[in-house]
Amino acid sequence: MASGTEYWVWLQTVLGYGARVDELLFYYGSPEQVYNAFCRREIGQMITPAVHRKMTAVSPSQVADVQKLCREKGWHIVTPDSEYYPAPFRQIAARPLALYVQGDPALLKREFNVGFVGTRNASRYGREMTRKIAYCVASAGATVVSGCAVGVDTASHIGALQAKGATVGFLGTALGVDYPRENRDVREAIARNGALVTEYQPGVQGSRTTFPIRNRLIAAFSVGVVVTEAAQKSGSLITASYAAEYGKDVFAVPGEIDNSAYSGSHVLIRDGAKPVFGAADILEEYVLRFGLDLDALRERLKKTAAPASENREQEPAKERKRGSERKQPLAPVKEPVSPAEEKAAAAEKRPLPPFIDETGEAVYDCLLRRKAADADTLASETGFPAPRVLAALTMLELAGVVQKDETNRFRPVC
Repeated sequence: MASGTEYWVWLQTVLGYGARVDELLFYYGSPEQVYNAFCRREIGQMITPAVHRKMTAVSPSQVADVQKLCREKGWHIVTPDSEYYPAPFRQIAARPLALYVQGDPALLKREFNVGFVGTRNASRYGREMTRKIAYCVASAGATVVSGCAVGVDTASHIGALQAKGATVGFLGTALGVDYPRENRDVREAIARNGALVTEYQPGVQGSRTTFPIRNRLIAAFSVGVVVTEAAQKSGSLITASYAAEYGKDVFAVPGEIDNSAYSGSHVLIRDGAKPVFGAADILEEYVLRFGLDLDALRERLKKTAAPASENREQEPAKERKRGSERKQPLAPVKEPVSPAEEKAAAAEKRPLPPFIDETGEAVYDCLLRRKAADADTLASETGFPAPRVLAALTMLELAGVVQKDETNRFRPVC
């Protein structure tokens, strides 16, 4: 006799992935009752002829092989009957009927989950910003959620792993499919320290349809979705659209306004997404809901912070080559500073945590000399683009070494 899990896997097999199942299950109550109604020829007009043919061809006992393979691999099958089934998935019409999990299925019960999506062809700036923000978000206790793709996805997972935090990767393929191949080590690390999750049965390869279908799960599982480097036509915007549909928060990391890689992100901001210049812009939305203590987080990050950058080997070779050929930017023009002022600034300078990059160091040094300055002035004097300066200021605020006054000028914390 078939078990409850087999009925769920059977219904998934005959209906397909991403199908709307709420009406069918509301009417019959369970996959077993759907199967019984089919056997009694009482299924009625609620299924298409194509689904009827699949029901005829597949029985619950025939899908027992899926269970057997998962047991052999140590993979978990999580159905709506399972204690680990994510509560947010019960609220969507196209909820997954079975999830296949490699790693810790208990992570699916966590509530404070933040999704990160963006381009696979991310710039170094996009990857570093994503990694640092994800590091801080994971350090605050959130689960970092993404799709295990190269680029922005990988950067977010790496940030969470460096923070020794929780991370969940939703796949657009079955478990065990080596895609993308260059990301294998990241997926293995997620499986050991978090969870890889998919609704696709063993053996299903990725396609142009599997990844967009997957994106709804990232959106539904997360309380908010952060978009980095999204063009106007991208899968990231599909995820953001799902998030808005499900009533989740949408965040976007801004970039240069004339950079087409950020055009989709800027459209999101124009349409109401919250711009993100650092992790604080995300975390402050959940202080009350999840009882966050941002001051305590700042203190903790001063002592333990992410490595200064990703592993060099993970940087695409073609980008390394381009970077080595780039001309160095002209040195920014700075106001003359007397030796006495330099000496006083050096005496006041506080040690910066490792997650503050070269932009943050330059901005902090400028503030020590000036005592106070707005973001435009800091961008002009340091020579860095305004979005990078704003992001650096947020990280410095999170580190507790800079604060903004009532005139929107920034000052070093003495």
